[in-house]
Amino acid sequence: MPSSASGTARLRCVSLCAALSCCIAGGSPAAPAGVYGLVVGIDGYEHLNPLNGAVNDARDVRDALEGMAARDVRLLLDGEATREAVFRNWEELARMAGAGDVLVFHFAGHGGRQVATLRDGHEAKDNMFLLAGFRNAGEGALQRIVDNEIGHMLASEEEATVVFVADSCFAGGMVRSMDDRLRGGVRAAGVHLADADDAVSERVRALGEVDESRLGRVIWIYGQDENKVTQEIPIDGQVRGALSHVFSRALRGEADADGDGSLDVRELKRFVNRGVSRLTERRQRPHVNAGSGDLSIRLDTRGAAGAGGVDVPALRIHYPDARPPVGLEGTTEVRDARLADLLYSGMDRKLVYRTGDTVAEFDADDAARELSLKLQGAVDKWRLLEMLAGLASSDDPQVDLAGGDGVYTGGEQVEFRILSASDRTALLFNLAYDGTVQVLSGSGGIRLRAGRPLNFRARVQEPFGADHLVAITTGDASPALLGTILEADGTRQGAELARALAATLDGAAFGANWVGLFTSSGGDGE
Repeated sequence: MPSSASGTARLRCVSLCAALSCCIAGGSPAAPAGVYGLVVGIDGYEHLNPLNGAVNDARDVRDALEGMAARDVRLLLDGEATREAVFRNWEELARMAGAGDVLVFHFAGHGGRQVATLRDGHEAKDNMFLLAGFRNAGEGALQRIVDNEIGHMLASEEEATVVFVADSCFAGGMVRSMDDRLRGGVRAAGVHLADADDAVSERVRALGEVDESRLGRVIWIYGQDENKVTQEIPIDGQVRGALSHVFSRALRGEADADGDGSLDVRELKRFVNRGVSRLTERRQRPHVNAGSGDLSIRLDTRGAAGAGGVDVPALRIHYPDARPPVGLEGTTEVRDARLADLLYSGMDRKLVYRTGDTVAEFDADDAARELSLKLQGAVDKWRLLEMLAGLASSDDPQVDLAGGDGVYTGGEQVEFRILSASDRTALLFNLAYDGTVQVLSGSGGIRLRAGRPLNFRARVQEPFGADHLVAITTGDASPALLGTILEADGTRQGAELARALAATLDGAAFGANWVGLFTSSGGDGE
């Protein structure tokens, strides 16, 4: 656990998420033991901006724990989550848990950060979790739990394995600016305490620094850079936090890549990184950490859930004003923008993704038929990416932008980097903002060598929006796969390409990964 400027061991400004459906133990997985959980989710804040997905996250975690036959799970929602209730329930559960058991504490809600000058003149930075009744003055100011209090809670349980689960953040900005029409909740609130030396601050000072050696049996996930915020986004028709959702899937066995009935740190890291990055278009870049590399999570179910059929998924779309000239195939209209995968504004001819990114801007001079074709192509592009995420057996190779995940401006040079963990043949193609497929890998694919990055440069030019560089890898060259992709070259037939890829691959192991290049004429990223 990293230390703050004051020297006290702190939790970083991240969405921390770790959840258990089983026993965590060092070395070889053991039989599942007792699981206990304290699960907190707060949407309804009395004095802060409300959230929309924290209660959903808490219920997801509760359901996951109960699905693993947890012995006792306490759920505190909204106003039930007072400081007294949190500490009392934790202490009761800690007394029940014993050697070999698992004790989970989950928090979903607002976080905050206070920088204050204390009586001795020392400046301290306190990261904290804000409870339903929190306010910056009066008795409400006590409705917070400071990060090193959490650290001492984790360290105080000496027999059971303790897992801290949080989907929150303390402060910061965004990787890219976003369209306000799809702006979900942001899980960070401004903290400006009127009294920096209240009872909570005094307790924090009395507790002192957490001995990190006592945190050796903890797995946690850092879901975001220290100075970036965590957004809520629509997932499966409800507002959620990406980390909580990905972990609920992991606990159903989807992250168990080798099918041995347990999750090691490596499996967890790959699954979380891929899942959260894809759901948020890399606005969140999680990091999995553990007190020991030998820790693993024992599951009751084995193997990843199957991808099911090959139907191209339909996406939820919201129209805030004028509709497109014709109906869009593969979409379902929703009236609540917070639940939409896509938003299309006919007034400004923009298509916005669920993360708030403008992914396509259509020319005002486009006739109705041309606009309809481009818009359908853009929708089918996102359907294709959703399907690839479900079909791929791995996320190899790694595909990145050397300059980061912000917004690039017209004329700017960008550098792509592709890295594979093993010798693979890669087929590369670009999906333009309007879904046009542009094959880049030539007639025979590109041979990637293990650990040797492939770098190439491109220059940003119109039309602006979001392009996606896609890499599909197989062990050896696949003429059938190459032929399928070449047939789509120059077309906007993303849905047809998705079906053709599913038929061509037909259960074969392959890797797929991509990176979005977000562009604008003048730059609006942060």
